[in-house]
Amino acid sequence: MRKVFVSGLAAAVATAVLVAAGCGSGSAGSSGATAQSTADGMTAAQILAKAGKAMDGVKSAHFTATLGVAQTGTSGNAASPGMLLLHVAGAAGDVKGAPAADVAMKLKAGATAMTLGVKASGHHTWLGYRGKWYVVPKSKTTASGSGASSSLGSSAAIAGLGIDPRGWAKSSTVAVDQRAGAKVYHVVTTADTAKIMTDLVKLLTSPAVSKAAAANGSAGMELNLLKQDPALLKSLQKALVSASVQEWVDAGTFRLDQGQLDARFSLAAGTTSGGFTIHVVYQLSGFGQPVKVVAPKHALPFKQLSKGFSKLSPMGAAGL
Repeated sequence: MRKVFVSGLAAAVATAVLVAAGCGSGSAGSSGATAQSTADGMTAAQILAKAGKAMDGVKSAHFTATLGVAQTGTSGNAASPGMLLLHVAGAAGDVKGAPAADVAMKLKAGATAMTLGVKASGHHTWLGYRGKWYVVPKSKTTASGSGASSSLGSSAAIAGLGIDPRGWAKSSTVAVDQRAGAKVYHVVTTADTAKIMTDLVKLLTSPAVSKAAAANGSAGMELNLLKQDPALLKSLQKALVSASVQEWVDAGTFRLDQGQLDARFSLAAGTTSGGFTIHVVYQLSGFGQPVKVVAPKHALPFKQLSKGFSKLSPMGAAGL
């Protein structure tokens, strides 16, 4: 069961990204939705398309986000809420063509709690931990956007695998609501779980993903585990029980005000079963406001921090 759970949890993050990207975008639901409603003469897909264009013009914003993962009913045991909780708050944007960000993060995984900070200004990035700041090498900030991995998320690469995100939405509805005295459109999209998981497995077992993961030992091991265990692969395909995305769009500006993602997974191995839920909520504000970043004084070399992180498996898996 542990093998199924570990691989399923690793894939759950990728699944959540697929759900958010496919079912929460302007293109989603245009071909896959089977139920529609309208608000002010517009369908949910039309409103999300307008929101996508409005958000494309946003150069900076303030945000808060919370990600919660809770384990449920493993081997008949009671639910275990709060297995992982991540809270992020800050501001980020593009200042004169260069990135700028000032973000605070609080992570709780079981009995372990951690507070981190991230600052970025131009080509400089710093990571804060336990009251000290560390200079992140450029190689750490640019590696994720180079090579094979940078092309995996492109629409051309996904289409080349026979994956069409427009088919991930099973239904999409919209209603008029009020938030803080302002009129908003509340869009609710329900995912086609079978289609998403089939596409996820197709993506995870593709040569392109295998090549990109080869440089990461942990990710490579998970992919090999999937490919070498047909039963595990079949279990993963059926793991996503339900998923939905909610978005609140300002009726005047069509900017995204708030979003929410909920997904429930069920895993089985032999006579044991269990699962987990993912709950994400985020809020956006301060569109277009300047992002002021004060460079930390006396920042230390990053290698001093990476030695300590190497003892923490989650951070080690992240490549720190």
